Amino acid sequence: MRTFKLQLLAFTSGLAVAGGALAAEPAPTANADDAASPAVEQVIVTAERRATDLQKTAIAISAFGPQVLADRKVDSIRDLSGQIPNFSISRVTISHTTQTYALRGVGEADPIQEPVLAVYVDDVYIPRQIGSMVEFNDLERIEVLRGPQGTLYGRNSSAGALRIITRDPGEAFRAKAEVGLGSYGAVDVRALVEGPIVEGKLSGSLSYIHHKRDGVTFDPTLNHDVNRIDLDAYRAKLRWKPTEKLDVLLTLNALRDRSDSRSYVPVTQPNGESNIRRSYSEVEPKQDLDQISGSIRVQYALNDNLKLKSITTYGGFNLNPVYYDNDGQAALIQKNLIHYNDQYATQEIQLNGDYGKLTFTSGLFYLHERFFVQRDGYSRRSATVTDPVTTPSNYGFARAHNITNTDAYALFGEATYAVSERLSVTGGLRWTNEEKEFTFDNKVLNLAGAVTGQSIAGTADKTFSAITPKLSVQYQWTPAVLQYATYSKGFKSGGFDNRATRLDLATRPFAPEDVNTYETGLKTELFDRRARVNLAAFYNDYENLQVSYSDPAYPGNSIRGNAGEAHTYGVELESDVRATERLSLQGSVGWLYAVYDTYKNAGGVGVNADGHRLLNSPRWSLSGGVTWDVPVEVPGSIRANLNAQWQTKTYFSALQRPQDEAPAQGFLNGTITWTAPNPQWAVQLSGRNLLDSDKPVTSTYTPATGVYYKNYPDPRTWLVTLKYAL
Repeated sequence: MRTFKLQLLAFTSGLAVAGGALAAEPAPTANADDAASPAVEQVIVTAERRATDLQKTAIAISAFGPQVLADRKVDSIRDLSGQIPNFSISRVTISHTTQTYALRGVGEADPIQEPVLAVYVDDVYIPRQIGSMVEFNDLERIEVLRGPQGTLYGRNSSAGALRIITRDPGEAFRAKAEVGLGSYGAVDVRALVEGPIVEGKLSGSLSYIHHKRDGVTFDPTLNHDVNRIDLDAYRAKLRWKPTEKLDVLLTLNALRDRSDSRSYVPVTQPNGESNIRRSYSEVEPKQDLDQISGSIRVQYALNDNLKLKSITTYGGFNLNPVYYDNDGQAALIQKNLIHYNDQYATQEIQLNGDYGKLTFTSGLFYLHERFFVQRDGYSRRSATVTDPVTTPSNYGFARAHNITNTDAYALFGEATYAVSERLSVTGGLRWTNEEKEFTFDNKVLNLAGAVTGQSIAGTADKTFSAITPKLSVQYQWTPAVLQYATYSKGFKSGGFDNRATRLDLATRPFAPEDVNTYETGLKTELFDRRARVNLAAFYNDYENLQVSYSDPAYPGNSIRGNAGEAHTYGVELESDVRATERLSLQGSVGWLYAVYDTYKNAGGVGVNADGHRLLNSPRWSLSGGVTWDVPVEVPGSIRANLNAQWQTKTYFSALQRPQDEAPAQGFLNGTITWTAPNPQWAVQLSGRNLLDSDKPVTSTYTPATGVYYKNYPDPRTWLVTLKYAL
């Protein structure tokens, strides 16, 4: 491991010297067309809790501004899938607004567990992956920060952080509306109005999204299409600036999601068919999600050097009911009836300073969360019996009813000192204390509702604490070349197994998950700022990996605990080039090696996954985009965009069987936008999955119960959108 870290440092140091030499050379004489080519757009990020140039920020960051997102018709987090190196955003999940992630090989596939990637919307932390698939409207920026970020942010984020930043109300009146119609009955409406309420003091904004689409899969058992989308989202902001020093922002968010829960495509279909647009589930895919949050952000400038910031939040969701069939077949194999309820409150206070050579961020963070689970699940115990009516003893009915209360406290800080004009050092430290209380009432019953197994009820509690440091060195080789090297430690809290059916397992906590991360990177601007090329190389060493496994001492039970150790390493390259005044190119490459060092009993007693690849971690992930202002003689202007993504095969079970594999695959999306001579009006034609890729994006195989299904991406779709902005 030590040799590999030294190789990474030597590799990027060599590139830094070469990049510095290239940047120092005089630019070649430009012809007339080249002289008209502007520089790449400067990107300002707030990853370090203050506004900094992306190229001067010593963190591996992918940033997307509003113009890039509009050109690519990125309307949600899921639309970014495949466009960020070594960042897997699942294209298909259990419901439309539930999203799972894997960054640099590590993620959390179970959406009810605590995530390893922290998602923030306007500095507000979303504590569960349920409800984390955000639809966009009036975005200012998206930032993806790779690596542990605990010394900068409120909640632990051992893999990284995803920040969604929407526009705050301004002093001028502004309004916009988009209405889109498309294939499969798609209707997409996004509207916003913003403006002053009290001149120079008070302003506000209202935002609305309506996204609806018919199903793309047919279910002959139910005799209707499934996998529909039906969502409404609202946001209101009120901003009060009584003085130059004080800025107060009130934000209210609400979401109503009535989309279908996911209907899976079984591999075994009637009459030997194999139709990727067929599900045979007998369960109506019902899902009712209501989500609401409110936050107050107060910023106060104590003086020219110190700023105080407070973020107070209350929110939660009620997901009731959720009906889904975990097999896709017209038989009672795995059926789930679920109610989730989550309520949380957070308080964060930051003190940020800028004294020229010394800049710092410090903060206090508190989270209280109450997560309620009620799950009724039917499950066939053996695949050998196919008639549940005459052999009910072959089926189990498990009922889980539990509540996890979390009180998390943290004190964090990070400071950067400029030793010279070129050399800076950064140090950070975080103290975390998390108190968990687990109350449970779980039963095993038969189809008639009679208790056939152990009925358990009780309460357990545990406190988890950690101190996690960060140390970074940055060197500005030239004004256009920055290199950094960083060590940081990440922490994911321990907890309790909310699926346990034995008293001793329900009261047994699992330990926190730790990661030591080593990273070095280059940020460069070349050819008179017409090209931006950023490179990062990393090594992650994970201990006490939280996974599910079997234990010989508890036969027949799948246990949530610490059965794994893993390491990942890789390289990420991102580029943005303004080739001419009309043509810009973007590209990214991710290479990732991610394996379990140890994972005992991953598929049952004696069935190990040692040396197997981590879930959802393709070896290569590539993306490329081109944006072209088309030189045609028409009123107004035309802009075209193509964006392609490709990745190598990946696995969705640690057992790494052929049935667990999603093959290498690629996607192509595109847009053509006509802006009228009056630029307030525009029409955009957008298409997704233009090549109609039909390869599976996930797979689940459980031979013991006969479950074997795959999920496929949405087919080729198109949308015509009329846009108006005032």
